[in-house]
Amino acid sequence: MPTLYTDIEIPQLKISLKQPLGLFINNEFCPSSDGKTIETVNPATGEPITSFQAANEKDVDKAVKAARAAFDNVWSKTSSEQRGIYLSNLLKLIEEEQDTLAALETLDAGKPYHSNAKGDLAQIIELTRYYAGAVDKFNMGETIPLTFNKFAYTLKVPFGVVAQIVPWNYPLAMACRKMQGALAAGNTVIIKPAENTSLSLLYFATLIKKAGFPPGVVNVIPGYGSVVGKALGTHMDIDKISFTGSTKVGGSVLEASGQSNLKDITLECGGKSPALVFEDADLDKAIEWVANGIFFNSGQICTANSRVYVQSSIYDKFVEKFKETAKKEWDVAGKFDPFDEKCIVGPVISSTQYDRIKSYIERGKREEKLGMFQTSEFPIGGAKGYFIPPTIFTDVPQTSKLLQDEIFGPVVVVSKFTNYDDALKLANDTCYGLASAVFTKDVKKAHMFARDIKAGTVWINSSNDEDVTVPFGGFKMSGIGRELGQSGVDTYLQTKAVHINLSLDN
Repeated sequence: MPTLYTDIEIPQLKISLKQPLGLFINNEFCPSSDGKTIETVNPATGEPITSFQAANEKDVDKAVKAARAAFDNVWSKTSSEQRGIYLSNLLKLIEEEQDTLAALETLDAGKPYHSNAKGDLAQIIELTRYYAGAVDKFNMGETIPLTFNKFAYTLKVPFGVVAQIVPWNYPLAMACRKMQGALAAGNTVIIKPAENTSLSLLYFATLIKKAGFPPGVVNVIPGYGSVVGKALGTHMDIDKISFTGSTKVGGSVLEASGQSNLKDITLECGGKSPALVFEDADLDKAIEWVANGIFFNSGQICTANSRVYVQSSIYDKFVEKFKETAKKEWDVAGKFDPFDEKCIVGPVISSTQYDRIKSYIERGKREEKLGMFQTSEFPIGGAKGYFIPPTIFTDVPQTSKLLQDEIFGPVVVVSKFTNYDDALKLANDTCYGLASAVFTKDVKKAHMFARDIKAGTVWINSSNDEDVTVPFGGFKMSGIGRELGQSGVDTYLQTKAVHINLSLDN
């Protein structure tokens, strides 16, 4: 029998836990059908943590059957009030276990515990509280009068079995924003965590069971995207799929839906979000927000303001102060333990991602010969893990690959603009449209930008300042559909129209 649990010690926080390693199907942890496993690595040290069971196509089918039976026999007949009670139970357990969940995120994903991981759990708690209270408030239909003897009404009904694929940059937070909304809407869920950050969601599954959710309502099946993700995308008995990740893989999910049963799709994909700083902006505040928007979570944020456009009249002053802020507030050197409060910028997720980001830095430095500033020498001396110093490229032309490609690391490009029209043209010159930010004291200019920018989210005088009550999603190649807020429930409901004829004659 394969090992389905292991003991994990986190001495920095004096936390000990029994970590599940199996697939979570029908409220039980079980081995994969072929016994294959995936090794997960601590990105702060490059050392293995443990290995967990890796699902395959047979396991996906097993999870789908469990979710379908749970939906048909139990969950579809469960009142919205009772679903709210389950979510409220879950909320209490998350609050009790938040330190352990945050610690697992730090261990598995390299998130600085005090500045990042605990903040993620605070948002998860807020989100769960929101959906626990929203269960019976968003699934409202309407009555439509037609003639004297005829009317129609609509019902908002769940899709049924929903598959969800979540990324490694916010393993549990992304899972919860999808899972809680789908459950509130009345769907059953099969969720696939990223293969290099599965521990926190597997532990979270124990809370699902403790909260009283019936077997099969939530199933967690870690595994490789090429196997599990593909099987979920093509499965004929899955009614909807929600994916967060790269635009390339999102396209594959969309294609799989078209080649199978035309399952409904929600996609949150890549971004290359612009931040515009006008000459009338509060410069210090703008720099504070811009730095946070690119260096937080080591730049591994799909909405990171990785393109910064600064009005030419203040460009030099901005660049000088931006470098000073990066060095003072976001330096990596000597701060290699993500459990230490001094660690603000953690490692990137893996050696693969480290090498990818490094190649972009080398390209900007050697091939494109761009102006470059780094808070520390790179590679960083004394670092065992995948640490990359905050990196600023200046005077970057619009044609640069560093400006056009999503690098997904603590790397930012800074360029000039002359006036509003020039700024808008540069900001919209991308295939992405996930998020954007503008810094100005001119209210008219700010609202014009919000109107004209092709992006799903606009921040005015802030950046990456989300709230669980506000819908989130992208334009263009950044995705399809919305999650969070009321949209986080609506996206998991479909509309049924019912026609009523009161006349006995016709």
